[in-house]
Amino acid sequence: MNATFLSIIYFVAFSHAVMLGIALWRRADTGKSGRLLAVVMGIMAYKLFEGGAEYSGFYQYVPHLLGLLPLMVMILGPVFYAYVRKTTGLKPFELKDWCLHLMPWVAMFLVFSAEGLFRTADVKIAMYDRWLANMGAMYLVPTEVVIRLLAVKVHLGTYLFLSWRSLNLFAKSVDNLRSDNSGDIVTKLRFLSLSFILLEAVWVSLFLIQQYLGLGTLSQVGQIWLLFIAVIVLAMGFSGLQNPEMVFTPEERLLTESEESQKHVLEETTDSADKVKYIHSVLPDSTTDEIGRLIEKAMVEDKLFLQDKLTLTELATHIHLTSHTVSQVINQGLKTNFYKMVNSYRVQHAASLLEDDNVKWPIERIALESGFANRVTFNKAFKELMQCTPSDYKRRERKIS
Repeated sequence: MNATFLSIIYFVAFSHAVMLGIALWRRADTGKSGRLLAVVMGIMAYKLFEGGAEYSGFYQYVPHLLGLLPLMVMILGPVFYAYVRKTTGLKPFELKDWCLHLMPWVAMFLVFSAEGLFRTADVKIAMYDRWLANMGAMYLVPTEVVIRLLAVKVHLGTYLFLSWRSLNLFAKSVDNLRSDNSGDIVTKLRFLSLSFILLEAVWVSLFLIQQYLGLGTLSQVGQIWLLFIAVIVLAMGFSGLQNPEMVFTPEERLLTESEESQKHVLEETTDSADKVKYIHSVLPDSTTDEIGRLIEKAMVEDKLFLQDKLTLTELATHIHLTSHTVSQVINQGLKTNFYKMVNSYRVQHAASLLEDDNVKWPIERIALESGFANRVTFNKAFKELMQCTPSDYKRRERKIS
């Protein structure tokens, strides 16, 4: 067995994928969305293990562990899309949906790959030996195989596009719905979707260039594709993808879609007077002011901002109004969004604690006591409003006193 540079990279990424998958699985309850993301990690981990085994010669010891997931991207697409659906408030897949979406992979597997599972260990080892021996050779696949492979990539690309579109919808509205770090999670998931799309675009481009322009070899195409997988896995690990159970409710999705439709109406309205009339047609100023006072009472007297996962829906329920009405008042009346509004109360509360000589808490505890889920989010929000870090503010106030 030879520890080549590629095999080391693949095995390192494999270990990261396994650890991340286990962490996601253990932190998620049965039937929750985090389990689906853990399955995505497991699929990627297996492909990285295959790559490490092939390029290191380890396949000679475990030939029957390789080739168990042929055309694995046909599984990856539906599983990732199912995760995104559950996260973004769409109806989750039922058993019949899973059967429908995985049927293309089952059909391809039975027709083209099932026979390979029953080969003897010697036959499988000999196959990998021949593949490694001919790695540098120019090899052109038949046209029908090219069409089949491109169809597989289109299949995956469709699921990735649907996932990105659903996540993109909430990327524009998450700050109007949540007061926690859901926005960061949506951003990371969008990055993951775009990374997968870029990965498949690179594979298709390199494959067509190799087949029809004669540049490179099939093995190089596979190496580059698997290296992209490794980079995606490592990036996910280092970015600290947390809160896999973040799920937008159907009500939040309806609210988001409603606001998007209103934006389209405004964009299509060319007359300025009509736009102003449309914006102010629902709530008069007196009503907006009254609701604004209810929101302030909920924050100041009831201290809802101390709930680190406070949502717009929960605030609306607390003051007995619809989420749409409360969102309209915050955006049009208070000229801000839900996330910034709640954080402004949290920062004011944190500032009062920092100014109090009797409070000896560390910054982390002040963040938690003020409604922030972690110090990173606290520092970012505090600096944005106060133009300094909490530590600097604390030192400055203690000097003044």
